[in-house]
Amino acid sequence: MTARGTDNLRGYLRETKLPQMTNDTMAPKMPPTGHKSHQNHLKVRPEAGRRLESIYSFQDISMDDIVVSWIDSHVPDRSMGVEDEDPLTGERLTIPCPPVFNIPFHNERRPTDIMRLSPWLDNLPLMTVQRTIHLLYPETRPWGFILSDENDSDRKIFQYFMWTLSPLDEQMPPARLAEIGHKSVVVAFQPPWILSEQDIREFSQCRSFPPFRVPGNAFPTLLESKERLWAKIWDACVARNTPWFVLTSYNQWVFGAFSAGWTAAFVTGVCDYNAYSPTVIEWLTFWVASAMRLKGLRAIPKVCEEPAYLPYHCLCTVYDVMGHNPDSALALFLL
Repeated sequence: MTARGTDNLRGYLRETKLPQMTNDTMAPKMPPTGHKSHQNHLKVRPEAGRRLESIYSFQDISMDDIVVSWIDSHVPDRSMGVEDEDPLTGERLTIPCPPVFNIPFHNERRPTDIMRLSPWLDNLPLMTVQRTIHLLYPETRPWGFILSDENDSDRKIFQYFMWTLSPLDEQMPPARLAEIGHKSVVVAFQPPWILSEQDIREFSQCRSFPPFRVPGNAFPTLLESKERLWAKIWDACVARNTPWFVLTSYNQWVFGAFSAGWTAAFVTGVCDYNAYSPTVIEWLTFWVASAMRLKGLRAIPKVCEEPAYLPYHCLCTVYDVMGHNPDSALALFLL
């Protein structure tokens, strides 16, 4: 006899994997394995006001173990006494996990462009995580994933969902809007023929962002593909006052966050769509809960961000502590 996902939500999150996505025969050709796509032509220009400098890896602090431990501590393994689908909103657990959980699979159309990729994300991982967060923390029900409707010049190859208060009233007091922004998450996505596995790995492994203009040079520094992608995500997050972000092609996923002063970023390694321990759904649930200060990361790791006019840079960061004693460093910002 199969069960509902809500009969053992922890077991469901632990075992469920995203369905494999097959591109339509009319979709652009995928690059060979291990190669970049060379099609990520984002229209991002160097900007003097873009403050990003350093990018640090979350891998040094055993984030996989932290996510799994968080799921064990905060997600029940007993029946919650409710259905997988909310009868009022229609949101539900959507990812099939046979043979234990009785969740049917709705086969989305094979993607040919970014518009047909969007439902694979919206109706599978994002819907499932939204239902999960609302089950665990009913006070978050006014929040959800919405697709940004910005008329962006890169919208054919780059778009993003936002986990945020919905609907968001732009007439709210600035302090309230800032609070909502800091608890939100940008989930940026590109088609896999644009953001190949090698492209997203280079994004994840990038450790610095070039200055607007190198001293002695008359012209701004040209950006490489991975740097244009970092710039695009930085711009989207700053515009929304949202330090938490996710980048995905559906096939691969990366999770990250920017520092309070926007000069540094922290990023995970690449998680495949069918990853286990933790799964993509475990990662997403943990990231949203962390952004909302529910449980998880108490705060983004702190870096010393001095005003730009000082003649030196402070090098003391929590990340320095991680390199010597990751467990001690984690105690500073884990809940």
